[in-house]
Amino acid sequence: MAKRRVAWMWAAWTLTAGGCTTLVGLDDSYHLVEGASGATGGGPSSASGTGGAAGAGAGGGERVVPEDVDMIDDMEDGDNAIDEASGRVGYWYSYNDGTGTQTPPTSAEAWPVGFVPEALTPPRGQSTMAVHTFGAGFTEWGAGVGFALNGPDMGLFPYDASAYTGIVFWARLGDAAAVTAVKVNISDKVSEPAGGICDESAGEGEPDRCFDHWSYVAPLGTAWAPIVIPFAELTRAGVGAEPTAQALDVAGLYAIEFRFAHDEDFDIFIDDIGFYR
Repeated sequence: MAKRRVAWMWAAWTLTAGGCTTLVGLDDSYHLVEGASGATGGGPSSASGTGGAAGAGAGGGERVVPEDVDMIDDMEDGDNAIDEASGRVGYWYSYNDGTGTQTPPTSAEAWPVGFVPEALTPPRGQSTMAVHTFGAGFTEWGAGVGFALNGPDMGLFPYDASAYTGIVFWARLGDAAAVTAVKVNISDKVSEPAGGICDESAGEGEPDRCFDHWSYVAPLGTAWAPIVIPFAELTRAGVGAEPTAQALDVAGLYAIEFRFAHDEDFDIFIDDIGFYR
């Protein structure tokens, strides 16, 4: 379906996703630690990211890229809206802690163009556009990009993804010297304030804290590679609204984000993101 270009980004989320998480096998900036396994291998070029290519898996293993993919956004129309399909409507946005520099920026200086994909030179197979963000100098909690799954007219509503098993996308570094991992966050009714469960005003160590999103740390390399993330492998740090929650609430998802910690220089291309069955 046709997309709509909009002159706004989700700036309201810019300063609300604070805090950094320590994950097994990575330090507090999401770098692989000595002795931890990880893979940054590249996959073959493809128009859709399907068809049996090897993708990054947990602990550096490999998975077959799913063939039954419902595309969220292939970026080919060059605007900041995801595909309006399967009940989804949303727009790409940047967010950060305000202490460094990021492209695309979060401020109104990008309007009315907004957050738009970048032309790939050379193309990735038949894919000619991808989301590209880079930045440095953040000293508090970092920066990232993302999009809502059901966010019409500046609203934020849950999206039922129970028909799917996980997400898949293609990624590569823009600069070989940039950090080689990205934290992929998926928010649900438990972690997102719009879900009505968590307390947005709660601080670190307090009960019912928001923004403890379900996450997965994906490796990045200089070659395009598919990243396959099953919902079942997403975890939380346990400082959020409901520490006893055992799994992502797939019937009530809000946003997918790509997050970098403070003190990291980041540069990432993201392409062909979709849900898979």
